[in-house]
Amino acid sequence: MRGLFWNTHNNLNINFVLSELIDENNINLVALVEYQANIDELLTMLSLKNIMMQKYCTIGCNRIIIIGDMPNVTPGLQDERYSIQFINNKYILCCVHLPSQIYSAGEGARNIKIQKIINDIEKAEISNDTDNTIIVGDFNINPFDYECIAANLFHSLPYYEIVRKKARTVENESFKMFYNPMWKFFGDDNKPGGTHFYSGSRIDNIFWHIFDQVMIRPSLREFFIDESLKIITETNNRQLIDKNGHPDKTNISDHLPIVYEIKED
Repeated sequence: MRGLFWNTHNNLNINFVLSELIDENNINLVALVEYQANIDELLTMLSLKNIMMQKYCTIGCNRIIIIGDMPNVTPGLQDERYSIQFINNKYILCCVHLPSQIYSAGEGARNIKIQKIINDIEKAEISNDTDNTIIVGDFNINPFDYECIAANLFHSLPYYEIVRKKARTVENESFKMFYNPMWKFFGDDNKPGGTHFYSGSRIDNIFWHIFDQVMIRPSLREFFIDESLKIITETNNRQLIDKNGHPDKTNISDHLPIVYEIKED
C-alpha cells in the first residue's frame, strides 16, 4: 500500500499536479485536505493514465477526501476533523485535519479532539481485533509537540525499541503508543526542512514545520518501508517549491505532500 497525503490549500487547479504525483509515485491510496478541485475530473485524469481509483465514503467529514484503487474499503466513525476507514479487513486508516496552532489559539479544543480520535481508534481496534492502525494527515502540530508525545494524546515516539512494548503505564493507567518516523526530516541534513514553512515574527518560530505526518502502531513497523517515506518537492513537469526552496503557496500549495509505503504480507 503506497499512500499519499497532501493539504492542497484550496487550489482549484491542483488536479494536474495530483495526477502526476499519483502516477509517478505509484500511489494507490490518496488522502487530501483543503481540497476544492473537482474530484470527478481527477478520477477521469487518472483513468486516462490507466489508474482506476474510486472515491471512498467520508460522509460526516467534509474536510477530507480519500480515493484509491482498493475495492474493499469501508467507512468507520466519521467526524468533522477525521475519517476512519477499514481497508481490506486488515488495516485501520485514520485521516486527520486538526486546527492550526499558528493561526488559532485552539490548543484546548485540539486536545479534546485528539482524545476523541484516540478513543475512536481504540474502539475500532477492539471491534476489528487488530492494531494495524495508520494515522495520516495535517496534524497542525510538530512531532515534538506535547500533543504528539503525551501519553493521553497521540503518544507517538521515534524509537521503535521503546514503542515495540506497545504501551506504557502512567499513573497506573496503560496508554498504547504509535511509532512516528517523521522525526528524521528535521535539521540541515534534510531538504526540505519540513512540509510547511512559516516566517512569522512569533518568538518561538522554528520556520520549518512537519505538520503533515504519518504514524503507525508498532505492529506495522516491520512492514513500513523506511526509504519510501518522502516529502515531495517536484514532479517530472513542475516544482512544488519556490525560488527560496519553500512550498510554492502562490501557485501550488503552502504544504508539501508526503508519500509512504506499507508492505502487505
